[in-house]
Amino acid sequence: MLNNNIFYHQITRKVIVAFGSLFSNIKIARKGSDGIIAQTLEIPISYAPKEKWLVRIEQDPTLESHTYTTLPRMSFEITGMTYDASRKVNRMNYITCGDGQSDVSKIYSPVPYNFEISLYILTKTQEDALQIVEQILPTFTPEYTLSIKPIPEHDLVMDVPIVLNSVSIQDDYDGDFSTRRFVTYTLTFTIKGNMYGPTNNGKAIESTLVDVTDINNVGGNAYADYTGEGDSTTGNITTDNWTEF
Repeated sequence: MLNNNIFYHQITRKVIVAFGSLFSNIKIARKGSDGIIAQTLEIPISYAPKEKWLVRIEQDPTLESHTYTTLPRMSFEITGMTYDASRKVNRMNYITCGDGQSDVSKIYSPVPYNFEISLYILTKTQEDALQIVEQILPTFTPEYTLSIKPIPEHDLVMDVPIVLNSVSIQDDYDGDFSTRRFVTYTLTFTIKGNMYGPTNNGKAIESTLVDVTDINNVGGNAYADYTGEGDSTTGNITTDNWTEF
């Protein structure tokens, strides 16, 4: 709360939801010995850390079930937020939006922040993991841009570049025969977003009065008055008068 102005644009939430939607329709195919596709699986994705016990608690809160977590699956989480000084703009600039009548609202220039997000791919085999990864990597070169509306009432569209930073692999195959194998791919991303402050409401300027002096007439009194008025709903000028003295 700043200056008694409470606001919440849900920008971080919108960025996270937009990121997760990129990976919501990934499928893999299982082939039989004859090379024909026998099964197609849609990979579920959820917002959660990769730790196995957290995922299991979500599916089995009482820990009474002996069924393991269903694989393959994906999850993602936000891991940090940092200020990006390289994208800083003049803080005193502002964006003005009118409602088509006489009211206008303005919001000052956004503050650039980078969101760090990790995407986890958990599978039982390398083949399943490679199928998923191969559908993701070509999209990022290494950047992919999404467009979201951070403040719907302002009708703003914010282009959000998503940069793929790294891909790491962990294959937990060590252990006895009772130990389940997990193949985990971790993809780290940087999302270059913006944070917006509160909006300020006001009225549209419908009339102006300007005094203009002839600078070439040194010591003289030559000047003019300009009066201009307009209709804020149509944008048309209704009065346009010059009065010279």
